[in-house]
Amino acid sequence: MSGRWSRLLPLLVLPTLAGCERASDPVEPGAGPSAAAITVVSGGGQPAFVGTRLDEPIVFRAVDAGGRPVPGISVDFVTMPGSGQVEPGRATTDQNGDVAITWTLGPDPGTQTVLVAGGLAATAIHAWAVDLEAELEVLFAPPTADEIASVRADWARRDISPRSLTIELTEAYSLFGSPATLRVVSHQVGEARHYGAIVVPRSKRAASLPVLMYLHGGDNGVDVDDVQFLAFALGELRDSFVYVVPSFRSEPLEHGDREWVSTGPGGHWDYDVDDALALLNVALAITPQARPEGLSLVGGSRGGGVALLAGIRDERIENIITLFGPTDFFDEWVREIVREAALGMPRQLTGVAHMDSTLVQPYMGGRIELARVRLELVRRSAVLFAEDLPAVQLHHGTVDETVSVSQAHSMIRVMEALGRKPPEFEAFIYEGAGHEVFDLNGVIPRAAKFLRRALGRG
Repeated sequence: MSGRWSRLLPLLVLPTLAGCERASDPVEPGAGPSAAAITVVSGGGQPAFVGTRLDEPIVFRAVDAGGRPVPGISVDFVTMPGSGQVEPGRATTDQNGDVAITWTLGPDPGTQTVLVAGGLAATAIHAWAVDLEAELEVLFAPPTADEIASVRADWARRDISPRSLTIELTEAYSLFGSPATLRVVSHQVGEARHYGAIVVPRSKRAASLPVLMYLHGGDNGVDVDDVQFLAFALGELRDSFVYVVPSFRSEPLEHGDREWVSTGPGGHWDYDVDDALALLNVALAITPQARPEGLSLVGGSRGGGVALLAGIRDERIENIITLFGPTDFFDEWVREIVREAALGMPRQLTGVAHMDSTLVQPYMGGRIELARVRLELVRRSAVLFAEDLPAVQLHHGTVDETVSVSQAHSMIRVMEALGRKPPEFEAFIYEGAGHEVFDLNGVIPRAAKFLRRALGRG
């Protein structure tokens, strides 16, 4: 280190800080335009991974003893050993007394430091360099029994009883050619106003029809007419069910040119289940034809994961068909998604934006605790609660680029370990199939046969 920096170093205050913060100490302010202190204007407090550049430049300001900006001051920047590099190493303050640097952190995790000197003023700025791979190792360590128990306890405390029920719409509806009645309802679930649809075939006696709930995929809401696919797939059985279609929080339920948007922040997978179960309670309460036995769920992609979690949380549910849905948020596929998001390259997949903004970035930036993030992964992982699942039929393609087939294999391994066999657990893996229902050759007859269980037919 040069003699100049050796002379200035004892004047600097170097506390260990999380993120970039200033520690400014004036030194012997001189006469005239000399700077008495150097302060941080912007760019402090940025999180960063080892070996990466901070997202924003760090802007410093040279000020005199009265706090007025000092232009034309030459400012030097030197990184301490292991603290990477900054650009430029020397700069002159502009008319506002400001000067900026970019900082690429060094390879070692922990506190890294840049020394700053201009005239007789000196200071230091620090960054906490995060080892991403080390953080991922901790984040994706196997869940503990206490974590699983904590999630169960949280679920048990949730109130999913619907309140303030309103029937928004009642009209005749054609269920793939069969006459039916459509009701769009709204109700309160916690702090959210939730919307859903109930489709009931005509001329059925009381308590004669089991409920079949459809849980949609994607982030863009659901259309009532999505239920037509179920009616098509069921063929002559289409008039044998009450169909229930929930929207999810912050997303629309659409019908024709009308739209109802559920309130509340998105709660992908987790609070999706609360919305679905609350609507199920509404359907059973206001639909005389519905019977509480033989409750069945069909879900694809996001909805496939929701269906599994709902079946775990509600013992009334007897049958689940899940198509290419997530099951295990601790597997390597999810870990790679989190790695990419942490590096600022989130995948364009359902739920990733939500997880990135509410969990990944806050955790990597030190704004939420590790324990909270791990619990969020636990509560979305049906494999951890598989002993509570009812009968399940699982479908997944081997070349699915949206939800990795590893998610299906995680569930298969767990169910085999539990001794679950057909017909209580069936898994169909489709060679060469992607993330589309019609890629899964034979899925429709298999699903229809499975749902006959709800009708008491073999």
